[in-house]
Amino acid sequence: MGLITEYLSAALRQARYKPSEGGFIEASVPGLAGVMVRGRTFEECRERLQDELELYLARTLLAHEALPEIPGASNALQTLALEIHPSASLVEQTILQTARTILEEVRLLRRGGGSPEKPRAPEARRPSLRISEYVQEVGLGLQPAHNGLTEAEEKIFERVSSFLGERYGSLEGLYQKLKAATHKDNGEFQYSLASLSQQDIGANTQLCTLLKEGGLLKSYTYSPKQRRIYGRLADDGKTRSLITGGWLERYARQVVQLTLRRRNIPHDLLLNPVLLYPNGDRFEVDLLLRTPQLFLLLECKTGGYEENLERHQRIAADLRIPARQVMYLLLGVPETVLDELSRQWGFTFVNEKTLSERLERLLG
Repeated sequence: MGLITEYLSAALRQARYKPSEGGFIEASVPGLAGVMVRGRTFEECRERLQDELELYLARTLLAHEALPEIPGASNALQTLALEIHPSASLVEQTILQTARTILEEVRLLRRGGGSPEKPRAPEARRPSLRISEYVQEVGLGLQPAHNGLTEAEEKIFERVSSFLGERYGSLEGLYQKLKAATHKDNGEFQYSLASLSQQDIGANTQLCTLLKEGGLLKSYTYSPKQRRIYGRLADDGKTRSLITGGWLERYARQVVQLTLRRRNIPHDLLLNPVLLYPNGDRFEVDLLLRTPQLFLLLECKTGGYEENLERHQRIAADLRIPARQVMYLLLGVPETVLDELSRQWGFTFVNEKTLSERLERLLG
């Protein structure tokens, strides 16, 4: 019996067979690491094991590596493998390398039953879009917002914000009354609908009903005869925060999210985060947005805004973003005024009607 045949026969005698998952039989040889096959029957498993052993033996001999000792096989083959040194001939080395490659491909074919896959080039790692990482890179810190709202409150706040934003032209008068009521101790307000169309009357009464059902109004009455609304705001900080401007921030976030999803743009978006400076200064901003091409700071104002402009110039410089990537959403301000402000400050000024269009331009 030849040395190779003797070694293979001894290895097959040492083989261990055991049941495996899915009804298969698994075979391995103690001492030969990596030699393991599976088959549906004992005969199929033994045949595959013999093929695997032949490949293992050929690969080991070509590499001039020591063969593990197998009971029943002499050490002559192992000695021979160690005594024969690799050829110094470049031609012979190329032939040996080709043989090794072929053996590896055969090994993969027999294991997987398919063509061996070519090594895949490593995929380019996508740059992170996390706002916190960008802020940290420019030397600042970031604290996420914690509004303390329940899930039910979140839903009603989102509904109110969407309703107000989409119908603000019809609700402007009522909204100003609601906003003024946040500064009254009793939170009471009245609003006449006498000059409004039937459609606008419907929008105003729907908003009040939505506010009442959501617990944002303590009381609400509409007199059809007088065409007048009587109401009283809930006396809590969450309601005041929403009415005085929180709803516009939420509406802006809704518009931004819809625009990004429609264009399938990956992004990170934060509402009311706080920028932390090394000297201890803290500045809350309304919205921060990061996409692969854009970092945007969005401020939403339902009233005065002039006193904040210079501060946001400094923040834009600290964030290392162009002035046009600071967007000011000014509720109800005419476009002619917005255009003049944009020329003067370099920011992107919008109102509730032009927000989506101008955002599209920035996104490119």
